[in-house]
Amino acid sequence: MATILQIIGFKNSGKTTLLNALIRASRKENYTVSAIKHDAHDFSVDHAGTDSYSFQESGAEAVVIANSRQYAVMEQTGIDLKTAIQKLPDSDIVLIEGYKEGPFPKIILIREKAEIELLKNSKAVHKIATRNPALKEEAIFIGEEEALNTFAETLIKEFLQ
Repeated sequence: MATILQIIGFKNSGKTTLLNALIRASRKENYTVSAIKHDAHDFSVDHAGTDSYSFQESGAEAVVIANSRQYAVMEQTGIDLKTAIQKLPDSDIVLIEGYKEGPFPKIILIREKAEIELLKNSKAVHKIATRNPALKEEAIFIGEEEALNTFAETLIKEFLQ
């Protein structure tokens, strides 16, 4: 069973930056990693002008595009977090960006002090971090590359070792 860790926060709080640091720290220790990103907006993996896009436009409920190196399955339906996790390959750690209501341990990233109040009642809050140097008293400062990498490495050791 994989260790699961969520990264939550508002737009431009540093979620993706932290998630990438966690992936690098995990791989440095030879752990296998899977990642899930929640997108609250509409998105498209494919684009107009491709054969696979035309299959979707013609009404296919699912389209697979594949080669010898990678594949993607595009389904015309939403998915909840539990199902997304079940679709992943076996991994040592699953890192999730978003899904604020999810039940897993969370790192909350804040930009401003007021965001602590908005997010502190989230389930399973583990730590609060920030890239804002003015909030060093309220949260763990990760606004410099060394601090970010140290924080990521510490979390990986805490959750996987």
